[in-house]
Amino acid sequence: MRHLKKAVDKAIISQQPAHPKERAAFKSLLLANPNYFGNLEKSQYTAVLPFSLSTYYEELVCVGFHPQQQKLEAVVHVYQPSGYGTNICGPGTTEYVRFYLSYDNGATWTDAGLANQGLTGFQAYNVPEGTEGEKRLEYAVTLSCAPQRSFCWFERLILVRAILSWNNPPPANQPNWHPVWGNVVSSAIQVEPRHWIFLHELFAQTKLQLPQAILKTFDPETKIAAAPKALGAKELSVSYKDQGVPVHRFAFKELHSFVSGQLSLSAESIGGLLPGVAIDPGAVGALSPEANPDGNGDVSYEELTCIGLDPNFPDTLVGVIKVKKTLGYSGGLCTQGSQEYVTFWGDVDGNGTFETCFGTAQVTVHDLSHVPGGGVYYAVRLPIALEKYRQPCQKGPRLIPVRAILSWSVAPPCSNPNYVPVWGNREETLIQVPPHEMAPPGKIAILGGIPTGLIDGTTGLTKPNAVFALNNTPPDALGRPCPFAGRVSVQGVAVAGFTYIVEVSTDAVIWTPVLTDLIVTDSNGFPSTHKANPITKRFDYLPQADNIDGLLAEWDTAGDALWYVRLSIFDAGGVLQGTPDTHVLQLDNTSPVASIDILTGPGDCGKFPVGTQLQGKFIAQDLYFGDFSIGIEPSVNTPPIGVPSPDSGLVGSAPAPGDSWTLDTNQMQPCGYIIRVVVRDRAIVNSQSVGHYASDSAGFCLVEPTEG
Repeated sequence: MRHLKKAVDKAIISQQPAHPKERAAFKSLLLANPNYFGNLEKSQYTAVLPFSLSTYYEELVCVGFHPQQQKLEAVVHVYQPSGYGTNICGPGTTEYVRFYLSYDNGATWTDAGLANQGLTGFQAYNVPEGTEGEKRLEYAVTLSCAPQRSFCWFERLILVRAILSWNNPPPANQPNWHPVWGNVVSSAIQVEPRHWIFLHELFAQTKLQLPQAILKTFDPETKIAAAPKALGAKELSVSYKDQGVPVHRFAFKELHSFVSGQLSLSAESIGGLLPGVAIDPGAVGALSPEANPDGNGDVSYEELTCIGLDPNFPDTLVGVIKVKKTLGYSGGLCTQGSQEYVTFWGDVDGNGTFETCFGTAQVTVHDLSHVPGGGVYYAVRLPIALEKYRQPCQKGPRLIPVRAILSWSVAPPCSNPNYVPVWGNREETLIQVPPHEMAPPGKIAILGGIPTGLIDGTTGLTKPNAVFALNNTPPDALGRPCPFAGRVSVQGVAVAGFTYIVEVSTDAVIWTPVLTDLIVTDSNGFPSTHKANPITKRFDYLPQADNIDGLLAEWDTAGDALWYVRLSIFDAGGVLQGTPDTHVLQLDNTSPVASIDILTGPGDCGKFPVGTQLQGKFIAQDLYFGDFSIGIEPSVNTPPIGVPSPDSGLVGSAPAPGDSWTLDTNQMQPCGYIIRVVVRDRAIVNSQSVGHYASDSAGFCLVEPTEG
């Protein structure tokens, strides 16, 4: 049935126009006419081929959220054997995904990332072996996201919107933008609640009135922690009475333990196990694998809708789960709720047996007061080590069939890839293992968010093809070299049983250890603090499950020098192993120079009649210049009225006194204005965003020509 569904999906897709010539010339066509395909709402350019939202080549199929790990996940299907630029030995092309969040049911949307970094993506290639006939490749993308949280009394469901766009990144702050090749998917997600509340919030919510003498003895900012309780079958039977939740759902753990023989009880004793709970014999029968001969269980409560591989660091298998009902998940947000488990297997030798268990991922779900008609979408994610399955690109793509089984409340055993869940279902897909070798253990894989292979070993600047390791987006769209600033994260693959030290130096002679305490995140989304040994100055390597991002060090930089960064590893006896792995980084912690002045008439803060041609000078400079913009505030005029010339640029100005600017004030509204220049450099700041910003402004007033 799974293969039949794929064949039907591809048959529907094939009915769309392919436009292979326009696909091959896509960037050139946009360069000559940004609105060539007519997908821009407002543009001075005339459309040549009105065409957008095509899913012939790729399609975004589902979006979910892991509340505990605070990760947005999206799965993309790649359908065609060609149309992605090159084979796997070339650069391929980028499938971009930008996420937006809405806290008001879609009335307004905000970028899901920090500093407009809600963009992620992956590289796609021509892989005929994985896309011919009914086959398709299934990829995933991940974005760290921390939505606003509330105490567990207050349920928070929000909307997430994801925009997939091939070879052209969706612009920031345009949630209604339509891609040419790609599509848009929106889902409801649940935000992880806080399990603590401020004292002043508690008083406000409970309307508790205490004498001022007592109130003054308490700090209103005191946090009061809640203790999420696990509810047993007896408690749930009371909560779910007359709510339509069957006994073999709310008492599933207990009944499953009995049926699977994990409890040494006779059939007559099962009633004593669940006192006060009426058990229908038919419910026990529903727990038998024979009740679900097609391999799938009951999907009326939850369903695994899609799976895929995120090929960015670290390689991660992703699954998106649709939760369909309000009740039946073992308690509300202030309880421990229940677990949705997904176990992944790979058929690495191609014999159809799915003999390799990659592991089990999980996400916590709860009863909710409201579930939209389309469901609430959760995600599970399992970082996996694919190094031993990689091969040189000249050997062709390495493809692995993957099976995933969702099971509510009880994890599918790794030993049984044919496990039939009572509550849940099975999905299968085909993943492409990236051919490029990841940095081997004992190496630095990522520096400042950039793979070390994409940092020039001489200049310490990014290479033209550099991308952020965790979202596959370039730090500079033009491929210009970028320096580093702020906090530089050091990441790499763990070596079990070993310790390590990260050191920095300006001359490669005198080295300073980086000993900042690390806040690492485990596979369940919980942070913890990891400290260096105060005597040896070395950190223990943590298991991947305890440090899913492979975080090794956090270096707080200063200045603008070229620095060396090295990683040394030691065995259990403290003996240095091999040669330290050393890299160079060019720092740039200095902000750009920005200045603007009005030279017409009285100059800055002057009063001018509408229609005056204002002129002035501006300075926009930096050693690693990014871009500048010049604008008028407030924006009460409709462009092109009130737009200065130039209004933006990718090249810095001349040194002082700078470059000229002009502003035609004809038809502008009489008002008090400022003209502002904003300058951005290309520094990768804090390993996740790009650019220091600097700005300057000058004020002026426009009056009716008849006014003094």
